[in-house]
Amino acid sequence: MKVLGLNFGRKNGNCKLFLNAAIESAKAAGAEVEIIDTMGKEIKPCIGCGACSRLLQSGKGQIKCCQKDDYEAISDAVLAADAIIVAAPVYVLAPTGQLKNFIDRFGPAHDKAYMLFENELRKDNGGEELNPDCLKRHLVSYISVGGATTPHWVSYGIPGMNLFGMSLNMKVVDQLDAYGAYVPPIQEKLLAQSRHMGERIVEAYGLKTSEITWESDPGVCPVCHCKEMTLNGTTTVCCPICGIYGQLKVDGDQVSVEFSKEEQERSRLKFTGVLEHQVEQGRKDRYPRFDAYVEKFRAMQDEM
Repeated sequence: MKVLGLNFGRKNGNCKLFLNAAIESAKAAGAEVEIIDTMGKEIKPCIGCGACSRLLQSGKGQIKCCQKDDYEAISDAVLAADAIIVAAPVYVLAPTGQLKNFIDRFGPAHDKAYMLFENELRKDNGGEELNPDCLKRHLVSYISVGGATTPHWVSYGIPGMNLFGMSLNMKVVDQLDAYGAYVPPIQEKLLAQSRHMGERIVEAYGLKTSEITWESDPGVCPVCHCKEMTLNGTTTVCCPICGIYGQLKVDGDQVSVEFSKEEQERSRLKFTGVLEHQVEQGRKDRYPRFDAYVEKFRAMQDEM
């Protein structure tokens, strides 16, 4: 098993401190490990040219970005890993912009359902199959690091980081909202949680996706475990990360949101959710065996 650590903070900052703790713990649990410090590397913004999508649909060659910088090497490392632990600082409420640059270029080019459909079409037409690393299951855990001692100053940290693994349908194992990172007693607690994160992601690798339990902050949404909800003036609310709808419940001064099992399965963080997105787009003109593809992939969901 290979665990990749991605540090979007300073080489000697708190992001690296907590990431090191997690990665060393994963190594002690038997994983092969690597850390990439992205600060100092060039990750240009996506220019929306669509070259990666056209290459995916060409039936030949592997997915590549036309821009020349350090993005491709990091992308290849992410795909080759079995699990990724990402650490990113919060400067203004949300993760640093370099992480978003990577997400914007990586995500649309590596939509799991899209790649599965195109790979089946390539096989049907005798084309070159995609790199198996694009189609395997990836695990991920997130560490959002902020200096503020109150969570409302880092409120978009964890939600923003959840965009990293969304398109590739990475299974989120844990997430750590590491605010107050500069306060010594808090830092020690965060280091212990980081070490546990490293152990957990190695343990999760040996489990089916449906067997992986959640031990981090439960949040409000039962899928992404974030706390943000979109209100629309009614008791029906939406998780902005998962795109699923729940019912707001108020009992005295206690507020909760109930999500049906059916809605939870529609989450963008679940394979059934990304498959639904591909189905709703149709494209039967492109995929003559569209329905057969859908049935095959639905049967694979616990492997994703």
